[in-house]
Amino acid sequence: MGIRPIHPGEVIADILDDLDINTANFADILGVSNQTIQEVINGQSSITVDIAIRLGKALGNGPRLWLNLQQKVDLWDALQSHKEEYEQVMTLV
Repeated sequence: MGIRPIHPGEVIADILDDLDINTANFADILGVSNQTIQEVINGQSSITVDIAIRLGKALGNGPRLWLNLQQKVDLWDALQSHKEEYEQVMTLV
């Protein structure tokens, strides 16, 4: 199934670099803890609906982008870790 999609945290890290904003300042802008942002950037946490709304508002690109990026990662991870199990599911139509 190819290579794993880029985690949205990597995209956020690139944006912060481009804007020359550190994670602590960005966390303040979003109204979340620095730990939350660090965990997302490091790929240790997923983008939740709440975080997606905050990111979309702060960055002007809406929440759907962030949720779609996360969904691609989640789908890829699930297909990789349960591939054989999913192959056993019978197709009905």
